[in-house]
Order: sequence, then C-alpha cells, then structure tokens
Amino acid sequence: MTTTAVMQPTGREVSAEAFHDHRHSGKQSASRQRVLEALTAGPMTRNQLAGRTALPLSSVCGRCRELLDADLITVMGTTQDKPARQLLQLTDAGRVVAHSEVNDE
Repeated sequence: MTTTAVMQPTGREVSAEAFHDHRHSGKQSASRQRVLEALTAGPMTRNQLAGRTALPLSSVCGRCRELLDADLITVMGTTQDKPARQLLQLTDAGRVVAHSEVNDE
C-alpha cells in the first residue's frame, strides 16, 4: 500500500485561482459597465467613481486601467486639489458602449 502526500496549494496558487474565477464570473464585466455608466454623467476621478458606483476604490482602479487600455475612457486632465487626481472621461467608443449596454437592459 502506497500513500500519496496531499499537497496544499500555496497562497499564490489560491490567489491566482480566485482571480481567474472572478474574471470569468461576470462580476468584473459588470463592474466595468458600472464605471462606464457613471462616466456618462461627466468626467470624474477614480475616488468619485468609487463613491458613485459603490465599488471599492481598488476595483475602480483596476476597471479604469482596463477601460483605459481598451480606449473606452481617457484622462482629460487633473484636478486642482492637492494631491492632484486624474479626471477620466468617456471616449467616443466608450460612450457608444455605455449607451448600448444601458439600452440592452
């Protein structure tokens, strides 16, 4: 009779699996859509988006990075506050996506 040691996953493996599950659950897509919809009201900082969407700031930052990479939003400038914060706005393509998703519901 041979026994096989049961290996416990590392923290990194658990985190990677959780990230993969999250990406494929649709929650990330829904969060991106909430950010796009919020920006239809006009330019906002990531902090303002977090407040408007009720998403954690870390989630908003991640979704904004994805939307910036996809050219659906752009940085239009910075606030005059200290510290200065980037103002984000929809691109023409982002406006089309935001409005098409709202109309599909």
